Amino acid sequence: MPTFPALAERPPTAAPAPPTARVTARVVAEAAERLAAPSAVVTGVLQLLDQGTAPVRLIAARVSQSPEIAVQVLRLGNSALFSDPVDTIERAVVRIGERTLRALLLAVSTYRLLEGAVAGYGFPRLYLVRHSGEVATMAQSLARKGPAAFVSQAYLAGLLHDLGKPILATVAEERGVTIPGGITTIAEERELFGTDHAKVGAWIARRWGLPEDLCLAMERHHDQDPPGEAVARPVWLADIAVHAAAGDAAAIERLPAAAEACGMASDALEMVLMASPETDGPRRPPGLTDREVQVLRMLARGSAAKQVAHELGCSASTVHNHLHHIYRKLEVSGQSQALLLAREKGWV
Repeated sequence: MPTFPALAERPPTAAPAPPTARVTARVVAEAAERLAAPSAVVTGVLQLLDQGTAPVRLIAARVSQSPEIAVQVLRLGNSALFSDPVDTIERAVVRIGERTLRALLLAVSTYRLLEGAVAGYGFPRLYLVRHSGEVATMAQSLARKGPAAFVSQAYLAGLLHDLGKPILATVAEERGVTIPGGITTIAEERELFGTDHAKVGAWIARRWGLPEDLCLAMERHHDQDPPGEAVARPVWLADIAVHAAAGDAAAIERLPAAAEACGMASDALEMVLMASPETDGPRRPPGLTDREVQVLRMLARGSAAKQVAHELGCSASTVHNHLHHIYRKLEVSGQSQALLLAREKGWV
């Protein structure tokens, strides 16, 4: 079983009392393998990509077996990064390329890990999805100031940068590790697990064969100094900026120097922050009624269908009818896909 990189070069820090059951690198690696296991469709696509000679039509056909993945491939293929639209999976696969396709497969496959509550860190349901989406959008905006080839990688790295947290939280739960108030620092992670969530996420990304620049962006997003790589640097700064926008005192204090270290003037950073979904306010999904938009946004805040029904003063069946219409209008197959699309588009 592979092990995570040694952490001897890190300075010693104060940490909580040791857990009742020792957590080793092997334990963390086994949990990562189990929790981030790809679906049958994803495995099939990865096998075709690994062959290196598989026709694009076969890759597209395999992608099409999962409506969720197919929608994401088409959406990325028709993003603002490209000028002319594409209308087939095959053309979208060619356009985004193997590197981006691999990262997209991991992002879609691990969404279920990020959307749930993460008790070990004290995160409510959908917190990580919301935070990761904001970091991805911010990283994408920052990366646009550099080579265009890295913009989509920065966005996907932002989506994946905290992937290691739900895995470490699961290990903590399974091994009886508890910390009042939840894990709050990298130092606590390293003391408890012998590694941290950034290294765990990057390890998974490398196991999937994702491009090294994306893996480094995941691994270095908590470095003290800004990384030098074209993908890692905007993700690093975006993570600090999003935490600062959420009121994190340490991030607020650190942000001006972090921006300066990345060669960004304060007014330029302010323009990016002002253009972010956090401050720009949600846009309206096209074609949805006022009540459907209200239901979608309540779900995005973490409310269950029964809670939505109670707050709106209607029956659960009425809420499910609204959801059916929302999924049909947005051309998605379920709630997870609808929320992923809504966050990507800035509707919630």
